[in-house]
Amino acid sequence: MTPAAANQRITALRAQVTHHDELYYRRAQPEISDYAYDRLKRELADLEAEFPQFASATTPTERVGDDRLAGFVTYRHRQRMQSLDNTYSEAELRAFHQRLVKTFGREDLAYVIEPKIDGLAVSVTYERGKLVRAVTRGNGEEGDDITANARTIRSLPAELKAAKKFPVPDVIEIRGEIYFTTAEFQRINQEREEAGEPLYANPRNLASGTIKQLDPKLVAQRKLEIVLYGVGFCEPAVTDSQSHFHELVKHWGLPTVERTWQATGADEIWGAVGQLDKLRHSFAYGTDGAVVKLDAFAQQREAGATSKAPRWAIAYKFEPERAETRINAISIQVGRTGVLTPVAELWRCAARI
Repeated sequence: MTPAAANQRITALRAQVTHHDELYYRRAQPEISDYAYDRLKRELADLEAEFPQFASATTPTERVGDDRLAGFVTYRHRQRMQSLDNTYSEAELRAFHQRLVKTFGREDLAYVIEPKIDGLAVSVTYERGKLVRAVTRGNGEEGDDITANARTIRSLPAELKAAKKFPVPDVIEIRGEIYFTTAEFQRINQEREEAGEPLYANPRNLASGTIKQLDPKLVAQRKLEIVLYGVGFCEPAVTDSQSHFHELVKHWGLPTVERTWQATGADEIWGAVGQLDKLRHSFAYGTDGAVVKLDAFAQQREAGATSKAPRWAIAYKFEPERAETRINAISIQVGRTGVLTPVAELWRCAARI
């Protein structure tokens, strides 16, 4: 590819990715799948690496997707809230480990592997054990204050449970995801189907749209859930590893991931990812991948971060499941309001993964 052609393609890709970021993060109405979006962004990143003369400080590959909306007060995170680099490739997952081996000069690096929940990123702050604030990731530096809406989530405690072995810090930002269980998503869609209203496409988009409602009473009508698994700002420090942090979260009474794995080296990482892949369909929430993190916080700090993502963590994403189908018929459903909705009757022929 000539430099002129590369510049043209880079410009087009930046416009496409920015367009899809707006739809995904702010409107919760994506037009393409995560897989298709990731391919666009990867192509852009590869071209930017190959043709550095076209670098730009505003390129979407160097920033976190911005979910802030008008109508919400913004709040600055005490510690920056980043995104994750991701891959669909075992080879790239192993390359991630090798980069860290080069950094630390040792092969026996310890990791924690967690399910990657397909929800809306959130940071909740507790001061002296009491919930004071919930904020979306926003642009990484500051996000929308959704505290009133987050308080409607039944599983999010207003106060942490303190104990001698599990002390509560004066201030802590705990990161996680807001989501809908599969059962609640199906319940909401069933109600819409009976009313002759269009169905929601997926739980993630619905969760994002729900938590950004301006009226907490409307939010409370739907049973949002939250899962917490990461730490941002914390004073004083109460743990030195991700694995121990998971223990703290559970003893504090916070909802967290139901299963994690500890691994040393690339082979054990890949084995844990395979185990998660087999289990993930039994989880109550959508899981679209595995997050691999260095366990020791000291090593995390030494590994550092880019402008948008930590170098000590990566998300391995499972490829979307696909199936061949044929349309047997199209029926018309009449809702309670008299709205006519066409419904395709599909026959599943053969799966292609």
